[in-house]
Amino acid sequence: MSAIAMSMPNSQETLTLEWLQAALQDTTISSFEVTSSRLFETTSKLYVTLAYSGDAHEGKPTHILLKGGFNPAMFAVPGYKPILLRVYTREVDLFTKFASTLPTEGDAAVVLQVPKVYWAGADADNAILAMEDLAHAGFAFGDPTTTYGLAAVHSGLEQLASLHAKTWGWTTVEGDANVKASESVPSAASLAWLEPNIYDVTMRGLLGMWDEVILGADRPALPAILKDSRERTSLALENYFVTRNPRFRCLVHGDPHSGNTYLKGDNVRFLDWQIAHIGTAFHDVAYFVVSMLTVEERRTHELAMLDYYLAALARHGGPVLSRENDPDVMTEYRKALMTGLGWVLTPHSMQAKARVEAMVERYAAAIVDHKTIELLTEGNTKETTAVKNDKASASVQVGEVAKEQTTA
Repeated sequence: MSAIAMSMPNSQETLTLEWLQAALQDTTISSFEVTSSRLFETTSKLYVTLAYSGDAHEGKPTHILLKGGFNPAMFAVPGYKPILLRVYTREVDLFTKFASTLPTEGDAAVVLQVPKVYWAGADADNAILAMEDLAHAGFAFGDPTTTYGLAAVHSGLEQLASLHAKTWGWTTVEGDANVKASESVPSAASLAWLEPNIYDVTMRGLLGMWDEVILGADRPALPAILKDSRERTSLALENYFVTRNPRFRCLVHGDPHSGNTYLKGDNVRFLDWQIAHIGTAFHDVAYFVVSMLTVEERRTHELAMLDYYLAALARHGGPVLSRENDPDVMTEYRKALMTGLGWVLTPHSMQAKARVEAMVERYAAAIVDHKTIELLTEGNTKETTAVKNDKASASVQVGEVAKEQTTA
């Protein structure tokens, strides 16, 4: 996707025909109309209908989505613009540096599927994706207030297994003692676009809102193990960050809950890749499975879903792992349920109350069922040699994040 010698629009009013022609590399676009917009979200969205000269429309998109920063008021909030640009740019980089390398042919139920992107670019003031309008393409969007059947969970796990297998062993740490040299693993330098770990930065930021989102009025009921001690919950989160087992390191979506899916029937695909980072594969697995099922369905089928993922990971060329023969697998899965804390800490200004309540019920139950807080705070986690080797680099990353937050 080529750069264009034109400043990017940063509002609906500054979007021009000339910019669209340059971005899409098509001067036959004769006019456009912004048919709807969603500006009061973390990422603004403009839904655009394109018209072409004469018969030049054959095989070309007529409905596209522009995703980026189109609300100047959000950029004007002190300290907010660098954070937003970091998130927007991460998704642009994901599509230009990784998704663009994916095969476009093969079994759609197995090959990793992502939304079609016609152009993506970033500069100092904005980062924009011009992508297919999935609603016009016939897809439905996942809803956190709804749960989905086992077939849909299998489909999503197949997609995650494909992503993880393709990127198994990726690291951004030069000379990482836990990584074996391989031609299939890119150099740490070539993966610098995946730093910093946006997920960790985001979670630390949300934790700073504790009084509002945990103790505030009109918030979901929480079990005592989550609510009664900010210090204990914070410790559990930090211990999760520094004990993620590098044996299971790969590129993760980072935010694959049911609300970030698009579907045709039971075929599940993932959108909103803004928190993609190098992490533990079980981050995605635990976060996705819990979001898709009722509490009772998850309790009944959870281990079968985990086994399904492990089998899919091996089918896609990843490592052969066993829940029964490798205790690290279950330990890592239990720890990764800490990802559900993100919904516990989500204010109603970011997600509708009904969505937050539905998700918190599922994630809180899973954290309690697997004693995740206890595992991460009471010395029950046995560090493997790989984890111990990883702690030095983890502490460096924590220092870099703290420095970045101070200067943001």
